Amino acid sequence: MSPMYAIEAARPHQQSPGGAAADKVREFRWLLQKFQTDLPGVFDVAVVSADGVLLARCSAPRAPAPELVSPITSGLAALAFAASSLHGSGPVRRTVLEMRHGVLAVVAVSDGSLLAVAADQGTDRAVLGYEMTRLVQRVGHVLTAELRSTLRDHATVAE
Repeated sequence: MSPMYAIEAARPHQQSPGGAAADKVREFRWLLQKFQTDLPGVFDVAVVSADGVLLARCSAPRAPAPELVSPITSGLAALAFAASSLHGSGPVRRTVLEMRHGVLAVVAVSDGSLLAVAADQGTDRAVLGYEMTRLVQRVGHVLTAELRSTLRDHATVAE
């Protein structure tokens, strides 16, 4: 089953009191929330900057503490990139950590930013990978330096 989300149809574009930047932040977070709620088994979706800052996150109550998401995501990606470099295997497409009761998948979004998704063990890996790729294709061009900066500002205020 495929999530029904699209950046073009996310929500009506209304200027809020916070301005256009705040609207873009809300829209971006809404896309993550839609991904998390529409894909069965997914309980945590996060976007982490290239330097390890948590930019946006949508999670169920059972997800790990926010201060753990960024270092785990960044560390896992760094290990994958190092292994790829060591073995001359080319660019990393996706890093998947399979555990007894769940899975954590990490993919690059843009400019080194990372999308991390945690899901239950029973989640279909092929569907998860496909939907992550679709989400990255939709938000990759939107995750501009300006939006990343705004997300950082909002993350600092929110946490």
